[in-house]
Amino acid sequence: MALLRTAGGAMVVAALAGTPNPQAYATGEDRENRSAAVLQKLVASPDGPGCAAAVGRRGNVVWEAGRGKADLATGRAITPTTVFDMASNSKQFTADAILLLAGRHRLALNDPLSKFVDNAPDWTRRVTLADLMHHTSGIPDYEDLLHAKGVELTDPAGQQDAITAVLASQPDDPPGRRFAYSNSNYILLAHVVERVTGKPFTTFIQQEFFTPLQLRMTLSPAADVPGKAKSYDEKKGSFTSNSSPWTQYGDGSIQTTAGELVRWADNYRTGRIGGTQLLAGVTEGAVSVGDVLRARGVEEGRYGAGILLLPDKSLVHRGDWEGFHSTFKVSPDRNTAVTVVCNVESPDNFRAANQLLDIWTK
Repeated sequence: MALLRTAGGAMVVAALAGTPNPQAYATGEDRENRSAAVLQKLVASPDGPGCAAAVGRRGNVVWEAGRGKADLATGRAITPTTVFDMASNSKQFTADAILLLAGRHRLALNDPLSKFVDNAPDWTRRVTLADLMHHTSGIPDYEDLLHAKGVELTDPAGQQDAITAVLASQPDDPPGRRFAYSNSNYILLAHVVERVTGKPFTTFIQQEFFTPLQLRMTLSPAADVPGKAKSYDEKKGSFTSNSSPWTQYGDGSIQTTAGELVRWADNYRTGRIGGTQLLAGVTEGAVSVGDVLRARGVEEGRYGAGILLLPDKSLVHRGDWEGFHSTFKVSPDRNTAVTVVCNVESPDNFRAANQLLDIWTK
């Protein structure tokens, strides 16, 4: 069984025991049942951790559902109201914050990082904000740097700990040489936002994005926010809780539901926040990722402002942190968006997102 919300807004319990008639696939009918079948295949058992999924059309949630347990200890089920850590799907907000400030002439994408850092090491004079945004800075990932210092995921580590480790390191490559995904880029961009605005990053994101778009989201690292799922690691059918006291932000830490993330996606169509300049900036200067992300399901693409532009012009990003795994995708015409998010590793969540997008666009 799964809880789902239909296009009309009603909550129903859907039986998922069978596969819809193949004729439904041929005609495009019965999208809700077909979507429920995708979720059932993704989450084989409703008794373990699971996933939530949502589809949005032009800013409205037309289908959403949950299957599995949000908390194994209490038996709390995953529903459309379950909150998840969206992990790296948070990066698009950080990049858009930079684009928003660029549109207000508070900064420029070709500004060097050194302009925003006290006692800046020499290499920061050659790394631009655009390099950070597109993961072409050559800067190593702060997670690796902290681990090298003996800081484990179970140890406390905050934003400043990560920034200090990055600034004390040396780039692996000269800026602009190649795409190399590094979370360090986005915690530094969050620092830039704070330096330019004089506001905490969380406050700026709330004021500029969440509040005007009426999004039920919060940027809160390492927080047990109301309604949030617990996350788990799985080994040989056994589940153990996964959590970390690390509190970095900019690279992740947005907490919300699958449905709210697809509501946010409509800004890629309307430009309500940031206008045409922000929309152009999302893909301008996007750099080829080569085959770096092939193991994660992306054969080719170009990395723009916190999101990947695929050859068919769709947008996509994935997120993974502390047992939370999410896929977010927006159709080429920007009318339809899908989010699939799970509280345990689910190798097929990327495929499920593609299947859901096909169901609702074809």
